[in-house]
Amino acid sequence: MFKNIQNKIANYLSKPNNNSRVDGYSSVFTNLGTKRSRTNSTFFRPTLSLDQYTLAEIYKSNGIGKRIVNILVDDAIRGFIEADKLLLKELYRVKAKQAIIDAGCFGRLYGGALLVAFVDDEQEFDKPLNLNRIQQLISLKVFDRHQIYWNDDDLCNDFYKEYYGEPELFTITNNWNGLSDISFKVHRSRCCIFGGDKIPNSLRVNNQGWDVSVLQSCCESIRNYNLVNTSSVEIIQDFVQVILKLNGLAQKMAAGEEVKASLNERIDLIDKTRSVSNSIILDGSGTEDYEKKASSVSGLADLWDRFSENICAVTGIPATRLFGKSPGGLNATGASDLQNWYDIVRAYRGDQIEPCINWLLDILKSQKSWTDKPKVWEWEFPSLTAPSELEWAEIKKKYAETDAIYMDRGAIDPIECWQERFGRGEFHVNIKLSKPEPEELIEIDDDNADLLAVEKNNEEDKESKEDKEVKDIVRNTYKKLKNG
Repeated sequence: MFKNIQNKIANYLSKPNNNSRVDGYSSVFTNLGTKRSRTNSTFFRPTLSLDQYTLAEIYKSNGIGKRIVNILVDDAIRGFIEADKLLLKELYRVKAKQAIIDAGCFGRLYGGALLVAFVDDEQEFDKPLNLNRIQQLISLKVFDRHQIYWNDDDLCNDFYKEYYGEPELFTITNNWNGLSDISFKVHRSRCCIFGGDKIPNSLRVNNQGWDVSVLQSCCESIRNYNLVNTSSVEIIQDFVQVILKLNGLAQKMAAGEEVKASLNERIDLIDKTRSVSNSIILDGSGTEDYEKKASSVSGLADLWDRFSENICAVTGIPATRLFGKSPGGLNATGASDLQNWYDIVRAYRGDQIEPCINWLLDILKSQKSWTDKPKVWEWEFPSLTAPSELEWAEIKKKYAETDAIYMDRGAIDPIECWQERFGRGEFHVNIKLSKPEPEELIEIDDDNADLLAVEKNNEEDKESKEDKEVKDIVRNTYKKLKNG
């Protein structure tokens, strides 16, 4: 018998096609490394792609899904930008902040969106934007990727353009409800493109050249988290079960409909007395017994935390921001998680928001109808963290002490420093001062200060002597001309 087993093993090992892998250990007794192994029979199964209607319903009805889409854009654009008041007023006129928020959110939700600038530059929308002929920026409109399409003729074939192989013309339709189909073409220079989650080029071809929704990679985690929530509600509903014991219940149920009706009346009576008078009336002979049993919910909170941590892991959003929960554990502050999140927000600002604002500023600068233009076009994002009043007072104090040191050394002008710090209506941390003249940068030693003063007096005397000689020459020349 043992010899037969050996022969079977030898025959099995002599046929590598029967094994699912040949690069590691295998055992025919435990199926380790064979095609019957539970590990080797586990493969990655691609999930279904979320269509536009499913994404819209998730965004509308699921709070976690909507928060995942919005939170990065909201944190990036919070406070908008710090710039001159005249520039901010013009940006508010065209509702630039809300347009950027909508474009960023719809881009993350659907995998792509366009922010289109409707500009009066005396040209058609399908022509490149002419900055030299812009009369006014009329408005900004946002269109998601399902309202946009293009043909092969709309692709850029110029190797020397940065968007070679990408659409140069977009066809936009307002067909949201199927009742109207108004479409128009717009040139790429009149648009700012917002994307979603990056995917390989092979998948972008099948996705009409767009990214995918940020909800695609975390849809399973959101589903599992919602299942835990729903199951927990079912547990709470059955948290307390009432047990009513009646002697001879089985016999009474088989006796007839009249007995069943009397039993139902008895049960209804017990429920009514318990609800109205908060008391239960039972038969004293011991034929009835009333009992409550509670279900155990131990470990339910930990289960919620584990599934919520899974969502945070796949989205990169810390629990303090996504779920609004305080960090747990000894000495836990959540500072490192927030710092990592702020790095992600800064990266999104640099990749999506900053190019869009610079594109808008180029259009605004060229407006001929805008006569009240600012003198300063520099701008910056506000800080991601909002200090408390005490922290803000400490910050102002530190800057005041630093400015005072520079003023005492004569490095900066007090009036110019005050103008940069407070001249724009509020305190500014980052200021730009005028560059000193080269002679003002010469370092003066205490030992050479008197020599420099003597040299300066000599230069002044020399200049005054030269001025006197010039005046004498002019005076003598005038006298000669006067005497003929």
